[in-house]
Amino acid sequence: MLNRRSERARLDDFVKRIGEGHSSTLLLDGGAGVGKTTLLDYLVQQSEGIRILNVTGIQSEVELAYAALHQLCRPLMAGLESLPAPQREALETTFGLRVGPYPNKFYIGLATLSLLSEYSTDEPLLCVIDDAQWLDQASAEVLGFVARRLEAEAIGMVFAVRTGTKDPGLGGIPRLLVTGLEKPYAERLFSSLALGPVDPDAMARVINEANGNPLVIVESARALSRAEIATGLIISTLPARPSELEEQFRRRVVLLPETTQQLLVIAAAEPFANPRVVEAAAGVLGISLQAAEPAIDAGLCVSGPSVQFRHPLVRSAVYRTASPSSVRSAHAALAAVSPDDSDPDLLAWHHARAQEGTDEDAAAELAAAAGRVLARGGATAAAALYRQALQVTANRVKKAEWSLRIAQAELAAGEYDLALDDLKVATTGNNSPTLRAELALTKARVAFARERGGAAVGLLLNAADELVPIGLDGAREAFLEAFSAAMFGASLADTDVRKVADRWLSSGVPAGDRPAHLLLDAMARVIAHTDPSSMRNMQDALVPFRHEIADERTHVHWMWHGTIAALAAWDFETWDAVSHRHLVLARAAGDYSELPIALTARAYTHLFRGNMSTAIDASREMAVIRSATDGAMNPSVAVGTAALQGRVEDLDSLVRLIEADASERSDGSGLANAYWGEAILNNSMGRYEVARDWATRSGALHNPLHSITNWALVESIEAASRLNGVDATPELSRLEAATSPYDSAWGSGLYERSKALLSAENDAEAHYLEALRLLESTPSRLDFARATLVYGEWLRRQKRLSDARIELSRAQQLFEAIGAAAFADRATRELQATGVRGGPRGEGGGIALTSQESQIAQLAGQGLTNSEIATRMFLSPRTVAYHLGNVFNKLQISSRHQLPQLPVTT
Repeated sequence: MLNRRSERARLDDFVKRIGEGHSSTLLLDGGAGVGKTTLLDYLVQQSEGIRILNVTGIQSEVELAYAALHQLCRPLMAGLESLPAPQREALETTFGLRVGPYPNKFYIGLATLSLLSEYSTDEPLLCVIDDAQWLDQASAEVLGFVARRLEAEAIGMVFAVRTGTKDPGLGGIPRLLVTGLEKPYAERLFSSLALGPVDPDAMARVINEANGNPLVIVESARALSRAEIATGLIISTLPARPSELEEQFRRRVVLLPETTQQLLVIAAAEPFANPRVVEAAAGVLGISLQAAEPAIDAGLCVSGPSVQFRHPLVRSAVYRTASPSSVRSAHAALAAVSPDDSDPDLLAWHHARAQEGTDEDAAAELAAAAGRVLARGGATAAAALYRQALQVTANRVKKAEWSLRIAQAELAAGEYDLALDDLKVATTGNNSPTLRAELALTKARVAFARERGGAAVGLLLNAADELVPIGLDGAREAFLEAFSAAMFGASLADTDVRKVADRWLSSGVPAGDRPAHLLLDAMARVIAHTDPSSMRNMQDALVPFRHEIADERTHVHWMWHGTIAALAAWDFETWDAVSHRHLVLARAAGDYSELPIALTARAYTHLFRGNMSTAIDASREMAVIRSATDGAMNPSVAVGTAALQGRVEDLDSLVRLIEADASERSDGSGLANAYWGEAILNNSMGRYEVARDWATRSGALHNPLHSITNWALVESIEAASRLNGVDATPELSRLEAATSPYDSAWGSGLYERSKALLSAENDAEAHYLEALRLLESTPSRLDFARATLVYGEWLRRQKRLSDARIELSRAQQLFEAIGAAAFADRATRELQATGVRGGPRGEGGGIALTSQESQIAQLAGQGLTNSEIATRMFLSPRTVAYHLGNVFNKLQISSRHQLPQLPVTT
């Protein structure tokens, strides 16, 4: 449902009228696939408290009299007894329930109206009739009769009919014309379905040929390959995902005259539908634009001054149906007429596709184009161009090198199986030492990207050793990536991060002057020495990352090390800036080996900022990427959201999932994150002994440079402060060592909060107040809310109930706003212990809702349907409806439209 504001407003008003006891009728009129059924679904979702009767016109039943009417009335048959005898007998005879003379149509219509009216006295009725063009004529006449005679009944009738079909006899019913999506929304839909970069000109052609039709856009995005979407070129003679619709178009294409087919091939091979170029290329082959007439008659093209396909898949069907010679002729003609200012990459494609056999100049030209595309971040497109270059070269050295480039592009695109296949091709032959070392590094990178664990550390270190005598930059990159793999693997890696640090520092390779390599050197020294001086040096090396650094667009993987170092230094602002750039660059490059890492880092900034919905969106995107690329990135974002939302069963399932494959992939980082999630969840629920156990298990898996180690210390200290006889001073000392060398309000605030929890009563308040002062100045709303909560709890234990209520009320409101349900419940319980019942109230009083009821009420007030709320809150629609019923009872309202105006406080 992109945009559709006016249509939704009309349907909202339609439902409102029915709910208020008035009748309403509407006919949705639009082309096939334009979104009429989606709008009907929206209408049904909005119709809470209204009984729905569904009818769908079926083409095979169009000759069966009253078949559709029977669909409508079947759920109401028990009400026939209440009708006057002539009306009851008319319907019974019509539906074959009694034998008698054929009834008068007027009686049938009147009986149907009476039956619907009878049922609407108990609850409003909504009759939804989809595909009304396929209604049998008798049913259409009766339903039209009923719709035109509704007056005071609480009955709504809405029909959806396909434009251009026979009028089913529904005249006199108000019409709502449903057209295609406006261009910005059509582009948004197409982009949301295309995994990877989208060429703007290619998208413009699809949107133009689809005429904004959502179904056509969806069909095109699913049928075209990622390379075709990224370039606008039809890459292969075989479809990436076979489509029955495309096959139907192909069957029509082969029946066209040869001249028409050749003209269509030219139009299909010109990716951006430039009419002047198509006409000129057709002229080279002696073809007039009039040759398109048979294609127009066949419904494949639109009548006009140039060749325009009726559907984007007609274009791909034409290209894939054409003979090789026809394709070569089309590309040769297009290359011959291309303007002087043509895109050199497109021209290289035309030259290469025009060749029969090998042509080294064309191959080199296309490989150069592929390199330029790869430098711009078009990994999928670059792989396709390199692959075409392979087909027109006989040079074995070039074949090996370009196969390696294809593998590197496929690695970035998340095509790990294809990358490994192309690496095998690249290793055949007598390769140079440089190429062999680069092959070894790329193979290790694929292993790391695929498994996201410590298993690839050894491979990356071996590649680094091979690269040391060949090129220092390459060696530094290999060490950098070995460091990444070791950070993921943690203590589960065969070669842990301390050994990688030692190997780097003893390699003799100077750090150089690139910010990423200088940061690597500083991070390695922190790992090796863990002294305050090394830590401060790392903080200095991090400074350039606060702004754009040289080469970061072509070395996107550098950015993750910036986020790791920023977190280790408790530098929230740099973490925020680097994670944002990392995600933007990974998206722009279509780099699906890097995007999951960038999404994870960015999602956690949102979690700590208190932007729960944005973090949940990132979690869902991660799931899509994992599914599309078969990557093994652990669902750590889902762990964070489940923990803070208090979803116990979901988190337990995630932890079991992560535990099951952590050893196989040497993914200590993911396992530590899962255990930290359990610690924070159990602390939020007041289960402190369990929380401390999980925090201890989390901390044991990591190293001094990873944030999870320090986050686990914070959870362990909070849990220990609530347990008798547990000494957490060793953890507090470690937290002090991890925070004091850095000038960070965030780190210092967390240390002060932790120290307050362990301090004697006379000393504690000063530390609580200092923690609040420091954390309020940071972007971490979550940590500020938690500091407010523990201070309020301390005040309650000191019997300072009035002060405690203020802090606990503020904490509860903060947690509600963040979406941290379990912490909000903990704050509510503490408030109740101070004598407040049902949670805090606003200045003017208010209605006491539970935290879940409050959140559901807020979302419903924003216009979300029950299904959308259920998706957002991970509940069933039935559960949402139950809670909304409670909200309505407590607030003494009857419609969700009243929710936004209510002064509800919780």
